[in-house]
Amino acid sequence: MSFDVYFQGFRDGASTSGGGEIVRLKLEPYIVREDPAQNFAYVEYGDGSIDVYLNEDSMVANHVVGEEPWKLLSDAAQAADWVILPVGCPTCIMDEAQRRHLPEELDAEVAVVSSGEDLLRIIRSL
Repeated sequence: MSFDVYFQGFRDGASTSGGGEIVRLKLEPYIVREDPAQNFAYVEYGDGSIDVYLNEDSMVANHVVGEEPWKLLSDAAQAADWVILPVGCPTCIMDEAQRRHLPEELDAEVAVVSSGEDLLRIIRSL
């Protein structure tokens, strides 16, 4: 899938800093090539791959190929306590406790996901 999926942490309605180091540790074993100047990494995982743009506070993933990379993305989001924001889809939270920290504009339509399969099901439902 070639659309953008954003990952970001929130606290009391505002974006939070941090989490990028944890996500980097999760992705690092699967990085095939990268361009640090662009914060870009090409990740191969299981049956597919992901283009990832990762900084200290957030991440964008696109060109996700296959089903198994969604597991890696959801595991990384959970480890960093990040919310998943697939463009055109509901806001995806990994834990119900994240809901109270969302900005107003993101809490109108929310889905709780616990796995990459859940996340992919939400994305494919559109």
